[in-house]
Amino acid sequence: MIGRVVSIKTDKTATVIVSRIAKHPLYKKTFIRTKKYLVDADTGVQEGDMVEMIKVRPISKNKHWKITKVVGKNLEEITKEKLKSEAEKIIAEVMPEEKKEVQTDEGKVISQKKEDSKEKKEKKGKE
Repeated sequence: MIGRVVSIKTDKTATVIVSRIAKHPLYKKTFIRTKKYLVDADTGVQEGDMVEMIKVRPISKNKHWKITKVVGKNLEEITKEKLKSEAEKIIAEVMPEEKKEVQTDEGKVISQKKEDSKEKKEKKGKE
């Protein structure tokens, strides 16, 4: 059985969630069913890892499974972080923040962000 590690709060136990696709017997709609298992985790697994587990003799009251091998690492979160940082860089290049310099009575120059037309309309609507 293959599942994803969702928690490793204890030393030797990991919580693994296993998802499967089920079909309603009458309406024939497909949906995802998930079940959590407590698994004996002697190997060094991390949250988000895909693991393969087998059923073994009872280790404790709720723990009857053992991890045999790590199938895949947590690629989902890593790729999300990379895409987010790349998107922020591209947006900063394409749409730099416009700043407006304002002189005060004392002669100091203060730089301010230029307001969008939407923000101006919202302020007028509130007043």
